[in-house]
Amino acid sequence: MIKPFDDVREQLERQYVDVVFDASSGLSGEQLAAELGRHRDENPDEPRILTKAWLLHLLCSRGRITPEPGDPFVGKLEHHDLPRTLRTEWLKAAAREFEDDPPAVPGAWNGQLDCASHICPDWGQLCNLGAVGLRDQAAAGNSVFHQAVAMVFDGLIALIKRYNALQPHPVLAALAERPPRTLHEALQLAYIYHEVMELDGMEIRSMGRFDLLYNDLLLHDLETGDLTRDDAKELLKYFWIKFFAKTQGKRFGKPFLFGPDPNALTQLAFEAYREMRIVDPKFHVRVAERTPQPFLEQMVHCILDGCTSMVIVNDDRQVEMLAQNGKTVEDANEYVLIGCYEPAIQGKELNCSGASTLNLAKSIEQVLDAGDFPTFQALKDAYLGVLDRNFTAIADKVRRWERLWPVTSPTPFLSGTMSCCMEADRDISEAGATYNTSGCCCIGLADAADSLAIIEQLVYEEKRCTLAELKEALAANWEGFDELRLSARHGVPKWGNNDDRVDHFAVEIGNFLGERINHEPNARDGVFQAALYGILPTVQGFGRRTGALPNGRRAGEPLAINTGATTGMDANGVTSLINSVTKVDLRHFPNGTVLDIMLHPSAVNGEAGVGTVISLIRSHFEKGGMALQFNIFDADTLRAAQQAPEKYANLQVRVCGWNVRFLHLSPEEQDMFIAKAEAAQ
Repeated sequence: MIKPFDDVREQLERQYVDVVFDASSGLSGEQLAAELGRHRDENPDEPRILTKAWLLHLLCSRGRITPEPGDPFVGKLEHHDLPRTLRTEWLKAAAREFEDDPPAVPGAWNGQLDCASHICPDWGQLCNLGAVGLRDQAAAGNSVFHQAVAMVFDGLIALIKRYNALQPHPVLAALAERPPRTLHEALQLAYIYHEVMELDGMEIRSMGRFDLLYNDLLLHDLETGDLTRDDAKELLKYFWIKFFAKTQGKRFGKPFLFGPDPNALTQLAFEAYREMRIVDPKFHVRVAERTPQPFLEQMVHCILDGCTSMVIVNDDRQVEMLAQNGKTVEDANEYVLIGCYEPAIQGKELNCSGASTLNLAKSIEQVLDAGDFPTFQALKDAYLGVLDRNFTAIADKVRRWERLWPVTSPTPFLSGTMSCCMEADRDISEAGATYNTSGCCCIGLADAADSLAIIEQLVYEEKRCTLAELKEALAANWEGFDELRLSARHGVPKWGNNDDRVDHFAVEIGNFLGERINHEPNARDGVFQAALYGILPTVQGFGRRTGALPNGRRAGEPLAINTGATTGMDANGVTSLINSVTKVDLRHFPNGTVLDIMLHPSAVNGEAGVGTVISLIRSHFEKGGMALQFNIFDADTLRAAQQAPEKYANLQVRVCGWNVRFLHLSPEEQDMFIAKAEAAQ
């Protein structure tokens, strides 16, 4: 019998702090490393996928574990980062190929092998077949790939048996023999799989279509009396707190997807989530035109209650977009969001959504550095040419990295859950998925559109300054050019105010990016996909390497986040912001996009406020918007939290695709949100 969640919550939140593993339960780190070294010495020509599988089996069968009394879920395994260490060794060796590459323009773009940060197993296969079924399926084949998959799932079974031997429980005994038949069994299997997958160095960025996956098990448990509704809610809380405890809410959040057709588990999950008031996990919510109003009201009540760790996506438009970009309609309907906002087909797609970044604002700086232009059209054409060349460099770099994937990051533990990989007899690293896509995140749209509008108006139309004089102001970081900067910031229309004089530049840029990036071949029998978002660390990092811009931004400052306006420039309210964003054909961005909306609490009070937020969501989606996320607070509350943090320990902020506690932000980041809240007021 487990204790009420609230009675042990504080203990559960710290369960990953200073874990003590049972020394008698397995080998020490030095012994495990020695075993790996001995195996590699004895098998110098072994395919790397078998080496990886052997290591995971070693850790599962002989790594130290620990009892977790009173917790309905187990999953702690001491691994000493051996898989990550091995992968780092292989990556360093592969990186020698790039040693003689000419340096890229700092801050203009990046391209990398994003094989580990955005994955989603086929949770349905895991639940339907269980560890034993997946092992047996692989053992029926005789290829190296099938051997590797069978080995890792044999290791998973061994680990489950070891947990049961240390802390006997009927759930563990069952999972060692068959697929899950209860909600508790399914969640326990998912958690153990998650932990082993992540110790392999892969970040699971979607826990799947949660309500669709497990609702039948919930209903079965309720019908048989194995669980009451309150029991099931407690079980969810015990399950979710483990994800928070692992990172203390400081790493991006663990995504769970709901909708568009809510069921009993959906309602229960949102009740538990609201009661927990937690930043991690985070919720992805598919909302279609058919999604019922009562569920939307439940969701919005969560948001208005401060539980804002969710992104709401336009389900009808997402399916349409994915179908237009190479997916079958049937597959498109099975999408999840991996990471923050990036769609991927569960069980059929490996979307390397973070493979590259293209800085739209830095390209303004590059074109201004290129020389003079007799007409604005010539300058704009040159700007698009810079974007084209930068993406060409991105695609070349990413393709070269992707060709090295099989020797740097073979992943049989992921591939074994995916029927497409098993049927193709190819690991995910060898393009075994049905869809193999590579993302290009385009950041700084507002900065780029605003800058083009300013150059056109102040230089070429009003002739307030010459292009040379504007360049001089930028080189001086606007010091000594206060009057010109004032004109740039407040005398020219800005993105986010429903003004076609600037919005049309964003539309043109969006059309160009979609046509240039989407369908460009990658090296994995797939294509690149454009995204239109920039998470906070990205816009900060690229902003530090971007000089002063014509829109009045000073060198080193963060770029605009996602598709929103630059801070304080969306002066005409939320409706105008939505109207600007939805002028862009967001179907050009199958790798994801989102709009951040900040509201003052006074604007959304009571039941009328619930209706206001639902109307905003519906309006945005009817106009073609793809996704929304909310912050609802006032600047005074944030300032008070700075002054008396102990009184605001649970105050959440939607950073980008995840939430954090406000007090965990740096002082600079706190001030940034205060400035945004002031602008919203």
